[in-house]
Amino acid sequence: MNILVFNPSFIGDSILTTPLCKALKKLYPDSRIFFCVRPESRQLFVNLNFIDNVITFDKRGLERGLKGVKSFVKKINGETKIDLLISAHKSLRSTLTCYLIKAKQSVGFKEAALSFLYTSTVHRDMSLHEVERNLMLLQPVVNNFSLKEIKTIAGKPEISYSIKIFNNIKKFLEITFSNKKYIGIAPGSVWPTKMWPAEYYADLIDLLPDNCIPIVFGSKSEVSVVEEIKKSVKKHFIDLSGKTNLLELSTWIKTLDLLVSNDSAPLHMAVSHDVPVVAIFGPTVKSLGFYPYDEKSLVVEVENLYCRPCGLHGGKKCPEKHFRCMRDTKPQTVLESILRLI
Repeated sequence: MNILVFNPSFIGDSILTTPLCKALKKLYPDSRIFFCVRPESRQLFVNLNFIDNVITFDKRGLERGLKGVKSFVKKINGETKIDLLISAHKSLRSTLTCYLIKAKQSVGFKEAALSFLYTSTVHRDMSLHEVERNLMLLQPVVNNFSLKEIKTIAGKPEISYSIKIFNNIKKFLEITFSNKKYIGIAPGSVWPTKMWPAEYYADLIDLLPDNCIPIVFGSKSEVSVVEEIKKSVKKHFIDLSGKTNLLELSTWIKTLDLLVSNDSAPLHMAVSHDVPVVAIFGPTVKSLGFYPYDEKSLVVEVENLYCRPCGLHGGKKCPEKHFRCMRDTKPQTVLESILRLI
C-alpha cells in the first residue's frame, strides 16, 4: 500500500507531522510512506526509517498557482498510485491538490477548505496538541481507534541529523570548552511579533553562568537579528547565524544541553532530539497546540494578558502597539527557567 502524508507547511508544522508518519509505518509495516513537504524542509526528513520517500511541493516557487498544482499532481500520479492520502493541511490549494491526486481513500480535517472533497474527514480538536490533532486523522482508517494507543505507537517528533557532523562538533566543543553547558539561542522567527527583543537576548547571554557557552543560531534572513544582539551584549558567544543549513542546524541542536527559542521551528527540532527547551511565547499561547511536545521543557509567557493570543501565528506588528507579551517577559525570568533545567 502506498500512503501519502501531505503537509507542505512551515518547517515546525512538518516536524509535528512525523509522529503521524511513524504511526502509519508501524500500523502498516509493508506500506510505502511518502511525506510531502516544502523543498526547504526536505533535509530534515530524509534517512528517517519510517519515511520511504520525501516528496517536495514548491508551492511558493516553481509549482505555484494552478499551473504548478497541475504539474505537481502529474508528477505524483506519474510516479505511483496512492492508495491512502492523509492531509494535515487545510488550505484550498491543498484540498484541491489532494483531490486531484485521486487516491483510493483520502482523509482531511472537517475545517479544511472544500473538505467535502476528501472521502473521510475528522474534526480538528483545538484542545489537543498539534501532534495529537494530526494523529486523529487516523480515526477513519484504524479499527477501534484509540488516541492513547496511537500516541504510544507514534512517540515524539523525529528529524534527521548528520552523525559525522555531530561527532566533529562534539570533538570541537570538548577540546575548546571542557566541562561546560552548551546553551543554544534561536532568536529568529518568520513572524516579527514572535521574536523576543534582541536587547533582551543580549541581557540573557550576559546573565548566563560562567559554565554556560551560548551558541546563537539563525537563518541567513535572521543575521540582522543577531547583529542587533551584538550591539549590546558584553559576553562572547558562538555565532552560527547564516552559517548552517537545516541539517547542520539540526545536528548542532542535538549537541546542546538546552535551547532557548521563540515559538518557532528550532523549538520543535530540539524536542525531536530530546533537548530541553525554554520557549518564549508572546502573541501565541500554549492552548493553540504548538508548545514543546515533551515533559521537561518550559514555556515562559505573560499569563492573563488581555490581548493574548492575537492570532495563530502572531503578526508583523503588535495590534495593541505596546508589545507587552514580549516586553513584560524579562531576561531574569527566562534565566530562572534555564537554571531549573540545566
